Amino acid sequence: MSSPSSNPSTDMKSILKTLIHHPQDFTADDAEGAINYIMHGNATHSQISAFLVALRLQEKDADPIIVAACSKAMQSHARLIPYGHDDKHIASNLVDIVGTGGDGHDTYNVSTTASIVAAGAGAKVAKHGNRAASSKSGSADLMEAHGCNISAVEPHQVPAILAQTNFCFLFSQTYHPAMKHVAASRKEIGIPTVFNLLGPMSNPAGPARVVVGVHSPQIGSLMANTLKLTGVKGALVVCGNEKLDEISPSGDTNYWRVHENGDITTGVLHPTTDFGLSTHPLSDVKGGDCHENALILDRLLNNQLPTDHPILDFVLLNAAALLVVGGIASDFKDGVARARTSIGSGNAKAVLESFREATTRL
Repeated sequence: MSSPSSNPSTDMKSILKTLIHHPQDFTADDAEGAINYIMHGNATHSQISAFLVALRLQEKDADPIIVAACSKAMQSHARLIPYGHDDKHIASNLVDIVGTGGDGHDTYNVSTTASIVAAGAGAKVAKHGNRAASSKSGSADLMEAHGCNISAVEPHQVPAILAQTNFCFLFSQTYHPAMKHVAASRKEIGIPTVFNLLGPMSNPAGPARVVVGVHSPQIGSLMANTLKLTGVKGALVVCGNEKLDEISPSGDTNYWRVHENGDITTGVLHPTTDFGLSTHPLSDVKGGDCHENALILDRLLNNQLPTDHPILDFVLLNAAALLVVGGIASDFKDGVARARTSIGSGNAKAVLESFREATTRL
């Protein structure tokens, strides 16, 4: 874990007064100081709630500079992955696919499955996730339903697992213990806060390239610009037209792409035009509980789903995007072909089995 000052000198009352009465004077340093103070456990529940609500009301959580400062502070309290000299090539090529959640569609665990498929196609994937909050099955629930001992994976073990399997699941609760200080306040106020944006940026492995789904097009540009400020080499921020925090199988998906030179381009992706796949209504890609989703994952990895199955196409869409962002595929159609080969060859299944075996030996 990084070692921020053990006695932060932040005056939380002063920061709150500035944020509420003089928001134009509220700075990135103020935001970073406040998050550090909170993560140390020094703030009261009332102060935390007031800070998060004031950030929202003053629209400071819509400023990428402020959000990036909050992300920096949050990461300074995380249990980060320690990379040795021999692990540098792993760190520089890591990818992740993650969503903000909160879209209300309760679809199948596509990002988790897509990450396994992408790993089978040669990507190095550090999948950061948690148990379900509002859906029936979170990414951690799915991994545990498959017998993966995700709670046993410690930071120092991650590089070796990635080198061995191309894939590692990082259970958020293991790597962000300081988040316990904000859990009660977030639950009590019951509205989206800056922490909903920070989740996709909080991977302790520090992936160089990411696919991030957002549940509202209004935060697409914010997420892309914030990711740029955090130093990622590449990112694809996506939002389905139904306010889905994944690439949608039903039609258009808006995107914001962060290029390695820092440029941000925008556009629209379509399953047929860009990926060569059929379209499917979201009702056909609904998920169940973690056990039901685990059975679907088994069928997919065993190549038992029809070639045009809605959930298979949903996975291919998002795996292809991850392969493009990760530099494995030349375009989205190439990504789909590589993802199909990952499944058909048994490589994706081998990735999950290898990771499960690695966690049971810990």
